Amino acid sequence: MAAPPDEFAEIDVSTWTYASDEQLGTKPKRWLIDPDQQLWLFKRATENSTPAGTYQKGDDWAECIVAEVARQLGVPAAHVELAVIDHGELAGPGIISRMVISEGESLVHGNELLAEFGVRAEHAKDRRGYTLGTVRTVLEQVEPPAGQADLTAWEWFVGYLVLDALVGNTDRHQENWAVIHNGGRRLSPRFDHASSLGFQLGDDERAERLGTNDRRRTVTFYATRARSKFEGQPHPVALALTALGLVAPSVRDFWLGRCEALDSIDSIIARVPPSRMSDAARSFAADVFRANREALLSHPFGTVAP
Repeated sequence: MAAPPDEFAEIDVSTWTYASDEQLGTKPKRWLIDPDQQLWLFKRATENSTPAGTYQKGDDWAECIVAEVARQLGVPAAHVELAVIDHGELAGPGIISRMVISEGESLVHGNELLAEFGVRAEHAKDRRGYTLGTVRTVLEQVEPPAGQADLTAWEWFVGYLVLDALVGNTDRHQENWAVIHNGGRRLSPRFDHASSLGFQLGDDERAERLGTNDRRRTVTFYATRARSKFEGQPHPVALALTALGLVAPSVRDFWLGRCEALDSIDSIIARVPPSRMSDAARSFAADVFRANREALLSHPFGTVAP
């Protein structure tokens, strides 16, 4: 049976040229060069081991879904495709994410930028000083993403946080955003969206939460438990709402209007091949999105001015 024309394609990158291993992060990743000489990062979908057995997590479909949500929300983001490798230590399903810089450019990650302002992490999980205030100060000296001069770099970053809030992304740490250095500095498109939409759960837990009458086991309650990587670990929705309170009302209305227009992600989820995402994962991800969107738009300034 032929795949629907709008289904996310799966690209076999087994014969692509090896470029290098990626050092950032805890998961093995590999840079590959496609036949058109474009550089892509391959990230294999990871697994989780429990007493009941091992299951594959949803890093792959989460990356693809969130990249498409970003596109519909108007947030600059790395281009992502489903991919597979048929040999070696990374053999299996995953995704490829296209390099966001061109020749002669370099990425300066958030931790490096914050260090320039005296915010230095003593270890990988040190979030002291990683606040909206310090990020805003850093971005005052940065240009907006290429071709996006209608908002400042900080105002675009607020949109990045709104997207994280919608999908429940819990991994926007200091090394998970960057600026592009090319003589000057401009905000990079966002990248690495995998820690979203309940990607790490097994289907048994998803099914139990989808069908329970226990309020503290529902998908909505699960969504409220998310924590960001900023100082104090605020919920991604609370973080986004705080950030929206730090921009002009017109900018706040711009982002909330985009959220209102994106009333569900069901059509995006439907594009994930059945081999990659179960029915329970689809229902769970859609419910997480709905819960977070409602939390954003029900805030006192959640109604867009006419």
